[in-house]
Amino acid sequence: MATPARKTRPRLRRSPVQGRAQATVEAIVKAAAQILARHGPEAATTNAIAARAGVSIGSLYQYFSDRDALITELVRRHVAQMREVLAAALQGLEDRPVPAAIEQIVAAIIASHRVAPRLHQALHQSLAVSRLATIDRFEADLEEMVALALAAREELAIADPGLTASLLVRALGGLIRTTLRREPERVDDPALAAAMTGMILGTLERARRA
Repeated sequence: MATPARKTRPRLRRSPVQGRAQATVEAIVKAAAQILARHGPEAATTNAIAARAGVSIGSLYQYFSDRDALITELVRRHVAQMREVLAAALQGLEDRPVPAAIEQIVAAIIASHRVAPRLHQALHQSLAVSRLATIDRFEADLEEMVALALAAREELAIADPGLTASLLVRALGGLIRTTLRREPERVDDPALAAAMTGMILGTLERARRA
């Protein structure tokens, strides 16, 4: 299964060509991620981020024009990590029987959502709807990957692979995010993965062509 193409990386305000400058950018990004994950969007001001990173506010603005530019860079990095985890978790999917393949898809989606889940939630809260394009693209690519996998399985005979994939990915994504927020310990419960696998298999059965 091909891995979706990644978006072109947005440029920083100033390119950190020297090692020291790159270390400064990394410290700023790490500090922003820590504050967002631990304290939420309202606490992640540029002054607070600069203070945690141990740099002056002027140094922060050398590389990021404003807080939104910094959050956008965080989103880019976060989604890149999710893509890597997902791609690795989906290796060999085509060669597995349908029930085992569905189990693998469930495990892959759970794994991708376990990449800094508190940061993921904070990033959703930090960006205006119009700026969520990077996260939306990741989810749309995941839907496309699942749709292609469903369409390739002739034995499933799915009437509308695209619609079925969208329903499954969005349902699982919402379920996993809610569980991570309210009962994070349950995400590692095999019973939850088994229940989601059963839900998918039931949906696929109902989605067959008449």
